[in-house]
Amino acid sequence: MRSREHPTFNHIERLFRKEQHGKAMVEAGPADTFACITGWGVAGDSNAHRLSPRQILLTLQSELETLNIAPGALRENIVISIDEPQAFRPGTRIITDKGVEIDLTMYCEPCQQILPIVRDLGSMIQRRGVLGYIRQGGEITQGDGIMLVADHHAPLPESPYQRFLDFVPRIPAGKVVRYRDLAIAIGVADSFVRALPGYIKRSADNQLPLHRIVNARGELLSYVPGHAATLSREGVQVEFDRANTARAWVQLERYLWLG
Repeated sequence: MRSREHPTFNHIERLFRKEQHGKAMVEAGPADTFACITGWGVAGDSNAHRLSPRQILLTLQSELETLNIAPGALRENIVISIDEPQAFRPGTRIITDKGVEIDLTMYCEPCQQILPIVRDLGSMIQRRGVLGYIRQGGEITQGDGIMLVADHHAPLPESPYQRFLDFVPRIPAGKVVRYRDLAIAIGVADSFVRALPGYIKRSADNQLPLHRIVNARGELLSYVPGHAATLSREGVQVEFDRANTARAWVQLERYLWLG
């Protein structure tokens, strides 16, 4: 894929960690180091997860200044200054001068969390920041130089349903994921799990391995045809309730896949 490299005028301005969902962001000092873990996220950050395309959130210093918003208020992890803001978009790879690589995956949608800061969420579309995946881990510190490689990879589809269609074939044979894991993997809020049964039913004719999806307790889904038989053919031991043969489950500690 064609790439364009940008000179290292660009650098990291501020660093923040979200240690708990719903709690205030914790800012790193000028000499503090953040550890980025390959395929996981920022060490100690509540959004770190192997399945997630939302492991880290970056925001432009220039955008914060335009919006008159304090750094960290949008719940971003990294505030950066760059000389070509048009390169800051999904599909760009960011490389620090210490070798950390972040693949930008999708725009961070405005949500209720920032309502106290921004009254009109519609005005924040594609302005809150861009989410990313830690492709290569390492240490990052305030002041680190960064390089942007635009058009490095394909950004994630904007449609959550398309992301669902793209993710399900990645679930390995002989493993299962729960609704919550699906929500994380397609980059939506936990509350979105209510939509997932509809996605599964809608995709019944798409030749997807929908049998690798179970509920939060590891129970099989009544609306997935041949659920137990298909899992069994992949080597998954399915257990049945003797008093209610319609109820079946798998042992999550044995078969759950988390990336």
